[in-house]
Amino acid sequence: MAPITSSKMITSNKSEKKTTKSNKTAKKQEGKFTENVPVYDPNIPEPTCRAELLKHWINLSLDDKTANCVLWISEGGSKVSRRGDNTMCPVLDSPKRYEYSPQVVTKEGIWGFRAYWEVQYTGWVVIGTTYEGAGRRASAGVPNGLGENEESWCLGWSGSCYQVWFNGRYKEIWNVPQCFTLGVYVDQPAGVMNYYLVEGEEGKEKEVKLLYRFEGPIKDKIMPGFWVGGDSSCTIVKKPE
Repeated sequence: MAPITSSKMITSNKSEKKTTKSNKTAKKQEGKFTENVPVYDPNIPEPTCRAELLKHWINLSLDDKTANCVLWISEGGSKVSRRGDNTMCPVLDSPKRYEYSPQVVTKEGIWGFRAYWEVQYTGWVVIGTTYEGAGRRASAGVPNGLGENEESWCLGWSGSCYQVWFNGRYKEIWNVPQCFTLGVYVDQPAGVMNYYLVEGEEGKEKEVKLLYRFEGPIKDKIMPGFWVGGDSSCTIVKKPE
């Protein structure tokens, strides 16, 4: 299962300035996640099929306190939607909420272990991850859209090809048909983040194809997140039985 393309997460001078801050944040993570967290074994080989990826499945739920006001959370925290007319969800403001970007992150983060999850989407949706401490308000002074800064990564369908984003730069992946179920695998200690196409009919065994691979240090707890366009939705898939 060879990757279609991959990228080393090369840091710029700008990112080097934040290294000290990131290391301090990483140290703060020590001692957390001591319950229900699998013991990390660096000798386990990287999964090569969906059955192996499912061994690292993580149950996720959307954090409505982080959702931008045009996003609607439903189905017990597994689905996020945005209406075509941008009708606002009647929610109270929160310092955790994305102020302008139509984004939401999950309640669960990843630090010190491997994790895999799948999502199904309709319309225009970007699927990614971001550092827990990345800015979400305009006052942060940096772009807070997924993939627009050095603290987040993402992948989405542009209308004619896939695009992957990191630190405000993107690459296009052509000659790959659109797939409405995507999988994400993260090995935080190893600095690996893979995106997969998940193909197959409902009720039958599905297969994955590696679409893109990010490699580079992941210095802080990362949160799965979603950017949602108008008249679009994204649902976190339940673990297959």
